[in-house]
Amino acid sequence: MLTPEYLQRVAEQSEEYASRLRSYIISLLLRRIGARLGRGAGYLFTASDKWQIGVLQEAGELLEDIQKQVTVYTKLQQKEVKSAMEEAGIKALQYDDKIYHEAGLNPTPLKQSPVLVRQMQREYEATNGEIQNFTRTTAVEAQKLYINECDNAYRLVTSGAVSYNQAVQEAISNAISDGGAVKYPTGHKDTLETAVARSVRTGISQATGSIQLTRMIEMDWDIILTSAHLGARTGDGGQNPSNHLWWQGQFFSRTGRTKQFPDFIKSTGYGTITGLCGINCRHSFGPGDGVNNPFADLQTEDNERIETLNKKQRALERRIRKTKQELVGMKAAVDSVKDEPLKFELQQEYDRKAALLRRQNAAYNVFCKDNDLKKLTERLNIAKWNREQAAAANGAATRYNNARK
Repeated sequence: MLTPEYLQRVAEQSEEYASRLRSYIISLLLRRIGARLGRGAGYLFTASDKWQIGVLQEAGELLEDIQKQVTVYTKLQQKEVKSAMEEAGIKALQYDDKIYHEAGLNPTPLKQSPVLVRQMQREYEATNGEIQNFTRTTAVEAQKLYINECDNAYRLVTSGAVSYNQAVQEAISNAISDGGAVKYPTGHKDTLETAVARSVRTGISQATGSIQLTRMIEMDWDIILTSAHLGARTGDGGQNPSNHLWWQGQFFSRTGRTKQFPDFIKSTGYGTITGLCGINCRHSFGPGDGVNNPFADLQTEDNERIETLNKKQRALERRIRKTKQELVGMKAAVDSVKDEPLKFELQQEYDRKAALLRRQNAAYNVFCKDNDLKKLTERLNIAKWNREQAAAANGAATRYNNARK
């Protein structure tokens, strides 16, 4: 069994790698767009075929540069996922094996079991395959985004639909918003780091769950105990697998032969995307004796309130990370633009965003203090946000606020 805290942290390094790649993509994208569009309004009034050829040539260079970085990232990510999955598997079975040993059973260590190793390998390959798909499609989407935004700005300006400055600012805004994003067939969009963290956390949860069930079959063990934590998702609130609060911290029967406990898979939805070990689930499970339950004293009366507070805190954290990412992108754009009036307007927008970030940080601190929540500063970090970036943003926020007095 793995703790909810462990499953929350297990994807942090993978998320950091993904954040670095996304920041690289956005910064490169903004530098390219700034260099292409930021030479002045007159530069855009060239023949359309000449413009298109230039955009396509630069788009090819952009994709090539991103793919080089993806190659570096992929090697780091594969190593991290393998290490994290192996550690989680060992930890989960160490917990379970204590119970088996107490019952007089002698389970085979993970690395000495070909069956368990193959199961872990399958999950590792599936998780890595999903992450590689994310990164490949993100690189191609960044190239498409560059072409679309450059061409759209060209059309808007040459047609007289909008001003030069407005067209470029819209292109930069769209690039910051959509650059490094993962788009699903449903139309839903996530940041690359969010998609990767979810994939790694889910993959590890499913891998450990798979080997734990296999170990239970080997040991002919029937009773299963699920973990529990405050703030568990409640789904639709009914007595079904999507309501994790309903089944967490309880005993279940794996085979149905222990009649006093409900069926494990039917009750928890294990193996489904919304149930136990499903997408982003932080619950785990392990062998139980049907008597000793370390989660029995967990008070769940305030679960809904805590779940709501946790969701609000995560939303505030995402908002801060998003603004920081926008500031990093805006800085890249400001630095790459040559047209001075446009550079001035972009700097004004940067200052406004910096002031917004200051207000968001203040709101986050107040929310955590008022609700007695621990500030998770690591959840506020993004790649490339260093002391220099923080100092620049702080100075810009002060400059913006002073100008409004």
